[in-house]
Amino acid sequence: MASAAPTLSSMTSDNLWKNVLEELKITVSAATFRTFFSQTILVSFENNIITIGCPNAYLREQVELRYYSLIKDILDRQTKQKNSLVFILRSPAQVQTALGPLFEEEKPPEEKVKFDPNTNLNPRYTLKTFVVGNSNNFAHAAALGIIKDPGNAYNPFFIWGGVGVGKTHLLQGIGQEILQNFPSYKILYANAETFTNELVTALRNKTAGSFKKKYRSVDVLLVDDIQFIAGKEYSQEEFFHTFNTLYLAGRQIILTSDRRPEELAGLEERLVSRFRGGLTVDVQPPDYEMRVAIIKQKCQEKEINIGEEAIQLIAKTVESNARDLEGVLFQIIARASGEPVQTELVKNFLGVKNGRKQRRIAPKRIVAAVGRFFNLKRSELVGPSRTAEIALARQVAMYFLKKELEISLLEIAEILGRRDHTTVIHGVDKISRQFSTNANLRKDILAIRERIYS
Repeated sequence: MASAAPTLSSMTSDNLWKNVLEELKITVSAATFRTFFSQTILVSFENNIITIGCPNAYLREQVELRYYSLIKDILDRQTKQKNSLVFILRSPAQVQTALGPLFEEEKPPEEKVKFDPNTNLNPRYTLKTFVVGNSNNFAHAAALGIIKDPGNAYNPFFIWGGVGVGKTHLLQGIGQEILQNFPSYKILYANAETFTNELVTALRNKTAGSFKKKYRSVDVLLVDDIQFIAGKEYSQEEFFHTFNTLYLAGRQIILTSDRRPEELAGLEERLVSRFRGGLTVDVQPPDYEMRVAIIKQKCQEKEINIGEEAIQLIAKTVESNARDLEGVLFQIIARASGEPVQTELVKNFLGVKNGRKQRRIAPKRIVAAVGRFFNLKRSELVGPSRTAEIALARQVAMYFLKKELEISLLEIAEILGRRDHTTVIHGVDKISRQFSTNANLRKDILAIRERIYS
């Protein structure tokens, strides 16, 4: 005889969250789970309010923004009740040392942002806090046109660009403004992965009718990372009919992706055609002036005291995207421990040495320094091997060749024995992004830079 499902009263916070994580493991990709969920914890559950701890501000915002509905659905089923979720900053270590076995804790003084479960819009993302510059001014101008006349100005509106350039912020900001201008409008934000997961759940629970009503009865549909439905036949079929229903009814559709519609491998041609039927704009990484503006805005929002020289130094060093820029800024702020951020602290964090004159370094010197650090021969570094260790070392070499010498991608590919310069793009982008999030890699990068210039 099968045992009864656990009730809320019979479950501890530990067991409940373990169950949730196990279900998330089989619902999202392994990479997504490691990135967004592996370091989360359940802090408390009481009075239908479940508090979830995230290790840093970036993950808290992304988990809340992208996966609120998915987590809520799992928790509602696990606890057999309707819950509201609150996301706070808490690392697993903090909780283990600060809380007793029942996880009873006085709520942190941090202000909690009210997340709207009906729209999935996050109040943190508004157009007022969206920094506009050369890399995104056209996308922003189009957004203003949509806000005045949803469904007619540009429909569909397709925004594409790399990681961390502000696509989600712009998407949510449009939703916030439309809701303010047209309070009666029904607006829904969803990540494409959430769309797929909810579709699978609806099919399993035989609630497809409710799923279709949810997505096809809105006035404005905002879908983030639409590339995730590529290769998923049934998800594409359902989204195709959802798109047609809304479009024919004059409802506004806004999509984001990391690539142009025609570059999405595995996406059906009929969807590509519809995505290209409106306005397609790209958002590029911020230039220097825009990076300075982003840092100043974040400091103003957080009431952080940081000097102009320190701001300029961060903006010059972190060139990848706005998300990495914010990550580095918050790590520097954390190191300042509540004190004003001094230029010397920024220099130490970024590995910038006082009085060091930049001099032209030969490419072979960079390759040799990287090889020595990873204990690899030059023949291994430029050879065909794709083992994890050699691939990482090769990407680090690509990063240094691009950042220190500013030579072309084709030249870098040739130096490292690569046939395709797109491999170089991927390598430089990967190391640039991880510089702000991976403390061990950042330490290695700074150590290699010392070897190069010593």
